[in-house]
Amino acid sequence: MVILRRAELGLTQQELAERMGTTKSVISRIESGQHRTSTETLRRLAEALDGHAVVGFDFNPDHRSKPEVVRL
Repeated sequence: MVILRRAELGLTQQELAERMGTTKSVISRIESGQHRTSTETLRRLAEALDGHAVVGFDFNPDHRSKPEVVRL
């Protein structure tokens, strides 16, 4: 998702990193799923990609499966 949006905007990893105030290596780890992303990083990433982040919670007591971790 991040790679596709970055490509749509014509950004390199370095340019996206500069927009976010981080390093190219962080962007690389986010794109490869090797970075545990905080909500603050998600917010900055969404803004840098001209979008917005949506975080949701499931409070259904019948929901018995393990929590899902979404990696951007």
